[in-house]
Amino acid sequence: MDAASGWTTGAGHSGPPPAIAHGGPVVVGVDSAPESRAALTWAIEEATRRKRPLHLLHARARQDSSGPVAPGAQDPDPVRTVVETALVRARTVAPDLEVTTQVSDESPATALVAASESASCVVVGSRGRGALTGAVLGTTSAEVAVRASCPVVVVRRLGVVETERPSVVVGTDGSGLSTEAIGYAFAQASLRRLPLTVVHACPSRSSGGYVAPWLSDDPAARVAEEQAATAEEVTGWSEQYPDVRVRRHVLRADPVKALVDHSRGAELLVVGSRGIGGVSGRLVGSVSQGVLSRAHCPVVVVRTGTG
Repeated sequence: MDAASGWTTGAGHSGPPPAIAHGGPVVVGVDSAPESRAALTWAIEEATRRKRPLHLLHARARQDSSGPVAPGAQDPDPVRTVVETALVRARTVAPDLEVTTQVSDESPATALVAASESASCVVVGSRGRGALTGAVLGTTSAEVAVRASCPVVVVRRLGVVETERPSVVVGTDGSGLSTEAIGYAFAQASLRRLPLTVVHACPSRSSGGYVAPWLSDDPAARVAEEQAATAEEVTGWSEQYPDVRVRRHVLRADPVKALVDHSRGAELLVVGSRGIGGVSGRLVGSVSQGVLSRAHCPVVVVRTGTG
């Protein structure tokens, strides 16, 4: 595949990162699924890093029935157990962190979307109730990602960060609608003191990918066009975050495969949900959905208007 890349950097800056400086707690959905633990771990670290309160939300509308309790046996409250377990873990890991809890009788998606209205971000596990199954984004995660009023973090797994290539990765498609995702990624890179890798994958007509009619399908011409567009997208944010070292990587490849490959060894992958792939009905666009089901690290979905 053909590729072009480059690094830019600058001096440090002070003050909170503008793209994620707005208030509100880090909201995390908790349940009894093992994957919920990974989401909780990520949320605790994020709340601590951003100096935001942590809000533990358990929606019991889909709680599994445990069946009858044997005579003489103690009947535990599964809701209380889930919430208390999460609360104890949060206070053990981050004793100075402000933590609140909520139990909702709504569905998980409804409760999380409602909480997103006053949240800085919403964190969900990727294989809990209503989460990812195989390569298909499940109902709860998809609905929250599409309807939430803030960025949504889907923790499919906690990334195994490679010391030789730690970074925040963001996908861009040149549509002009990925600006907020890029800004969010810059802010995260600044907070984490990590470099940022901006990935722009150019599909080709020969491979069945969508190429706008006005764009050339010549490999060299396309890469040159997209490299210029990507540099323009990044310039403004680089000026706002001069401390972030940026690598621009423009390549001829399937966007999902390119982003999944770049997620290996990364701390975080950021995608927009309204690029050329778009959002159809209640489903996250094809690129975002493919990335969510295959990425090697947590993924942030930033919808236009929520960054």
